[in-house]
Order: sequence, then C-alpha cells, then structure tokens
Amino acid sequence: MGTWLSGMRTTADRLNDNTPHTVNYTGITANTAANTGTEAVALTTPSITFRAGRAYRVTFKGLAQSSVANDQVTVRVRKTNTSGDVYVDSFRIPIPTAGGNFPFYLANICANSGTSDVSAVLVGTYVRLSGTGNTVLAATTTHVCYVEVEEIGDAADFAGARAIT
Repeated sequence: MGTWLSGMRTTADRLNDNTPHTVNYTGITANTAANTGTEAVALTTPSITFRAGRAYRVTFKGLAQSSVANDQVTVRVRKTNTSGDVYVDSFRIPIPTAGGNFPFYLANICANSGTSDVSAVLVGTYVRLSGTGNTVLAATTTHVCYVEVEEIGDAADFAGARAIT
C-alpha cells in the first residue's frame, strides 16, 4: 500500500496510507472512581477498525494518583475489556506521595499483519498493583486522560510489533 509507482494516481486513501494520522482519540476530563486491587476501566473507545496490513501507534496519557504514599499503579490499553489482549502496559508506576499527580505517557506500536480487518473497542485500564491506598486516574479539562490510536504505515515496516488479532 505504501509504494507509489510511476503513473499512479494520487487518491485520498493513498495519501492517508502514506501519512501518519489519528484514527481515534478518546479522552476523559474527570477523575475515575477510586480503585484498589481490581483492574478497572477508565475509558472506552468507540469501535476502531484496524485495517489489514497496517501498523498503529497506541498512546495512553494521564495522571496517576493514590490516597497514600508509596503505592504502585499499573495502567494498560486492552482490547475489549479488562481481560482482553494488552496493547500498552506501564508495568509499575510509583506514587511516592499521597494525593500527588504522577504523569504517564505510554505508547506502543501494534500491527495487523493479517489479511482481514480487525474491529475492536479499546479500554484504558488502571489498578493498584501494590500498597494500601485508593488509586485514581486524575483528569481535568486542562489535563485530559486519553487513549489515541494513529495509523502510521505498513505493518511490514514494523517487524516485531505487538500483533493486533
């Protein structure tokens, strides 16, 4: 899809295929519910079509917060729900002070190397991994917590990328 040969016509699809572009942006502007040790959904995207043979950058940005010092939180972007395939994973985000906002900005390259499109909802999740406090993803109109999906090129150009299935 990405190769242009002499004499080929320029079309909107061909221009889109050769230019990174956002296919979804879903944000929240209010704090999530308090969470302890069970992974919870912070935000849900509408259904996204991941085209066959294409690669995507999946980004999750926000602020982690806990009611006590020294907790650790994990945030993820998953397919469908809290038990779906993980496309972005923070592992451990330390929260050294109670009530403080600790930023995260995570991205991963994922690719649909198959021959069929994959349609899926993505969810941004969070869970207190260790500690005793209540954790939230903090968000305001100034500090939006969001998941963004950008189509970035041919899947073949991103060998080893996380598979979208």
